[in-house]
Amino acid sequence: MASHPDVLIVGAGPAGSTAARALALGGARVRLLERYRFPRNKPCGGGLTTRALGRFPHLAAALDRVETHYISRLYLEGPAGRGVVLTSPTPAVVTIRRVEFDQALARLAVEAGAELIEDTWVSGVGADDDGARVVTRDGREFRADYLVAADGVNGIVTRRLGLNPGWDESSLALDVMEETPNERLRALDPDTLFVSYGQGGAAGYGYIFPKRGHTNVGIGCLRSSLRGRVAVPPYEMQQRFVSELRRRGLVEGASSRENFTPYHLPLGGPVPQTARGRVLVAGDAAGFVNAYTGEGIFYAMVTGELAARAILDDAALDDPRRGTTAARAYVSAWRREIGGELRDSVLIQNYLFRDAARIDRVVAGAGVHREVGEAIIAYARGALSYRQARRFLIRRFPRALFRLLAGARS
Repeated sequence: MASHPDVLIVGAGPAGSTAARALALGGARVRLLERYRFPRNKPCGGGLTTRALGRFPHLAAALDRVETHYISRLYLEGPAGRGVVLTSPTPAVVTIRRVEFDQALARLAVEAGAELIEDTWVSGVGADDDGARVVTRDGREFRADYLVAADGVNGIVTRRLGLNPGWDESSLALDVMEETPNERLRALDPDTLFVSYGQGGAAGYGYIFPKRGHTNVGIGCLRSSLRGRVAVPPYEMQQRFVSELRRRGLVEGASSRENFTPYHLPLGGPVPQTARGRVLVAGDAAGFVNAYTGEGIFYAMVTGELAARAILDDAALDDPRRGTTAARAYVSAWRREIGGELRDSVLIQNYLFRDAARIDRVVAGAGVHREVGEAIIAYARGALSYRQARRFLIRRFPRALFRLLAGARS
């Protein structure tokens, strides 16, 4: 195997395109396989914390090509209706449309030297000590030294290879949402990202993500909490939420059925096996999503880049271990960079979403203890690392941490 490896990537979302760009810049031959043809829709709230701009300097080039909206104010509301406003001195969140953003990232990968192959529906996959093989529905076959699986929560690569036998209902969330032009549905405060916990009669939250020309409105709920507790169909739940927001003067306009796109989010933390041999799994396909906030784009990009680094380093080895260290290096890298915050996000989710009163206390506490909100905002915009924010909260509220750990495991 040459030091310039041949790599297949399945899925041209943020994880796959980030991996493709990094690999191509590193000298690899990269074929990026995408099921659909760009521009293609991707259901998603479309919120990205601005810490991503520091982590990925090239991201500015993608954002320059799409509809972006920078937000410095966050409104959090507990199930009892009490809320708190958190304000950042600089933008903490940028909202984008995935139909544009994903295409921009894919084009950056192509400009770096990757080959984008669209309309490629993968139906079969195999891997051994010598490399990987992918077969498509129309009979095409691709072979390479390495494979990056970045085909999302509903992807087939991990299932075909036995890396993920399927998502447990307790680890999946259903997000019912719409992305509607502002002429039809508009947030009346376009400079505030709105999050309301306890919506839908289930563990989860409702949200308003203002964008430059569109508004995202939706509800995210754990699937396990929906069973037996929410009696209405998903779109009726969405309509009721939009009507309530309109009654409160938070939006104007009406819900649009044609823009309604429910989808699943993996919120149980990373799958047990995110790599094996020459196959590395990145993004939603491996469960790299914050279990409490639902943020996934940042973690997808991080794991895509880390997968690329592991492959390039492995291919450069000039000894018998070559071809066997990529998986171990990748797992070590993602655990070191994002493992702690993803683990803690599952603990927070398990603790808070069991009891609405707990969420109310946390929201109220963020209003009373302003330094807590400041730490959250600083973390979102990259001024504090997750480790720094965590250490601050542990020092400031050690008893709350003890209750969190005890409650999440009970």
